[in-house]
Amino acid sequence: MSTRPAPIQRPRLPYVALGLLWLAALDCRTPLVAIGPLLPVLMIKLHLDSLVASTATAIPLLLIALISIPAGYLADRHGPRVILVIALGILTISCAVPLISGSIAGLFTFVSGTGIGIGLAQPTLAKMARHFLPSAPTLPTALYANALVVGGMVSSLLSTPVFLPLAGVWSWRGVIADWGVLVLLATIGWSLQKRDMTVPTPHYEASRAGLPLLPGFIPIALAFAGQGAVFYAFVTWLPQFFVRAGWSISSAAIPLAVLSLGSICGGLSAPWVLRIGHGFRKPVIGSALLLALSILGLTQVMVFAYLWAWVIGATTAVVFTLGLAAPPEITFSHNVGRLSGLLLAIGYIGAVIGPIGYGLVQPLAPNASMFYLIGLSLAIAIAGFFIPSNLRYQSQHGTRT
Repeated sequence: MSTRPAPIQRPRLPYVALGLLWLAALDCRTPLVAIGPLLPVLMIKLHLDSLVASTATAIPLLLIALISIPAGYLADRHGPRVILVIALGILTISCAVPLISGSIAGLFTFVSGTGIGIGLAQPTLAKMARHFLPSAPTLPTALYANALVVGGMVSSLLSTPVFLPLAGVWSWRGVIADWGVLVLLATIGWSLQKRDMTVPTPHYEASRAGLPLLPGFIPIALAFAGQGAVFYAFVTWLPQFFVRAGWSISSAAIPLAVLSLGSICGGLSAPWVLRIGHGFRKPVIGSALLLALSILGLTQVMVFAYLWAWVIGATTAVVFTLGLAAPPEITFSHNVGRLSGLLLAIGYIGAVIGPIGYGLVQPLAPNASMFYLIGLSLAIAIAGFFIPSNLRYQSQHGTRT
């Protein structure tokens, strides 16, 4: 009498928790990105000079870079859910501060709290991705990476044209509070989640005292920082590039929206790219080379400006999402938070350096800043060559070499 093989049990996805993960990632972008569109209003209302205004935009990024590493350690030690609830709570309170104080002190309290909250939250997202789908953490990683991109795009598109008029006398304070409502919803949702809502992962004997830098992590981190430098340089300077080329201000904003759309498409395609590329190496190298060619095309064949902008957004998003996926893919569960925190810290340093370098190089020669970004793109490709070709399969077989 023959026996039938037992059917393969597919892991049940926690759809509610994945939805809350997407919302939490969205909240890590909307208040932060809103600062840029609101900057002209802030400078008028609070009488800020350019130095103070630029400081207000730099503080959150620097705090995120500083806090990401200890935040990852806390997520590994105390669990990602606890740290995420604390982070979202800090972010909610920060968004409410301008309603109480619309002064410069209120503004700087808001941007500082935003940096602290996001810095604590982001490493926990990678930890969650590993818990939700241990066999393929790139899928939930692509989900929250998509939310990060969508959050930035929605905030830049809605903060001043829609939310600012609706805020009335509350002006910029009302806009920040509106985004704070979404953060509050995520805070409540995660507070109500069960402590054991994550899928258990196998335990490996490894030292919890140190953080092993696995083969391939350093080039992935450098590539991640490079894409951050290129992406944020374009987000900051792309409209001005087209204005200098003779476009109107309204027309110059369109390529940036197209770039954001390309980022959404690129981020969602990352799991597929990782699969057909048989690991991280080929996708990173290919994306970087295509990025360099697109930037060159932007300077030489501007008639295809929208196409180049879309490809720039898509290729940077592929490297971005693969970078976020690396910690849950290549290390053990109890190290994911710390490795993700280190990766984010390096990435945000690149995000700060990219726009500054563009501005410094720009006066030297026509298109000098674009060739600076081409150089960064080629540097990403060079970093990709040092990623082990079989890196992805190491994590799936439970080894670390």
